Amino acid sequence: MYPLQSVVGATVLAFAQACTATIWVDSVPDYVRPYAIHHYDAGGCVVGKQYYRFPVTGPSSDNAFTLIATNAPESTDLGVLPHRHEVHYENFFNYKGRFQLWTNKDGVEETRVLTPGDYGAVPINTTHTFQILDPDTEMVGVISPGGFETLFYALASENFTSKSAPYDPTAADGSPPPANVTSSLQRFDVFAELAYAPRRDDVNGFAPVNSTWRTGPNALAEDETKPYFVAKDFGPKILNNKAAYQVVQPFVTPAQSDGAFTLSTITIAKETKNSTSVAQYFGGHAAFEVLEGELIIELEDETVCLLQGDVVFIPAYTSYKYYTHVGFTKTLYISQGSGGLDSALIAAGESWSSPIFPLS
Repeated sequence: MYPLQSVVGATVLAFAQACTATIWVDSVPDYVRPYAIHHYDAGGCVVGKQYYRFPVTGPSSDNAFTLIATNAPESTDLGVLPHRHEVHYENFFNYKGRFQLWTNKDGVEETRVLTPGDYGAVPINTTHTFQILDPDTEMVGVISPGGFETLFYALASENFTSKSAPYDPTAADGSPPPANVTSSLQRFDVFAELAYAPRRDDVNGFAPVNSTWRTGPNALAEDETKPYFVAKDFGPKILNNKAAYQVVQPFVTPAQSDGAFTLSTITIAKETKNSTSVAQYFGGHAAFEVLEGELIIELEDETVCLLQGDVVFIPAYTSYKYYTHVGFTKTLYISQGSGGLDSALIAAGESWSSPIFPLS
């Protein structure tokens, strides 16, 4: 038996090596390569009181997708004037705080107040807008195809390379860009819908009143054209037990994106002596963002330890292993195309009724 001091020392050394691997970067690369970046380390820009960070960009993903973190305080104004996109599919995920999201398409207008873990899908040609409601809110945006960050830089009052805090609470201007600016952004795939007035008749965080919101399961849309919402843990759930237990909760499958991308949460159980992760690779670029717990990634002969809010980008055909040393880890996973990790886990899994994996 090894002395306790030796075991603790070895554990600390392994953790330190995982947190100082050369995969870690202080700024997002401008070309495709494997990298990991800590929460709040990614550079970005300021629009009003909203701080936009871009852990994955068009250049870093070969325009597969852009991953955005938007941090802001509460506001009585809309975060952006109503608009739609003709090329870009936009996904809203609540990391912390609260925000309200409105969608309007084909005469169907809906709204939800999103709390942590909730999701909203905004396909192309969907009029939409949002409003930040809580003092410390972070929205995660996934936009396909990538490169959409150029819009925010064009609107910015300030660029930054890194900020240690989510946003600057002393910033004065919290209003969105004015109507004449929003109306001039077609070159960025932003088409103003200034006649749209967001409905304000929501009760208990949703409208219309016949919507299902935290009272029953939320189904995904049948195709890539319809906006929809999924409350935390009320969407489809798949259990995979090929290695350690994993629960996949898809927000977007190939059916909802026309094969362009997938988006899911993946909850991972701690490895046991009878469950060992295996190396794998997929044909599309991908990224993990840690929502809870600790994620370990082995790639490029390095071991990377990611904590809450950290992001790792994995290029297509890059072999890697992933696992956790803690009892419960939850990640947000994004993949280019239709054949990523979440799709593979779903295909080899079974329908499951709980966001929690079995205890035995």
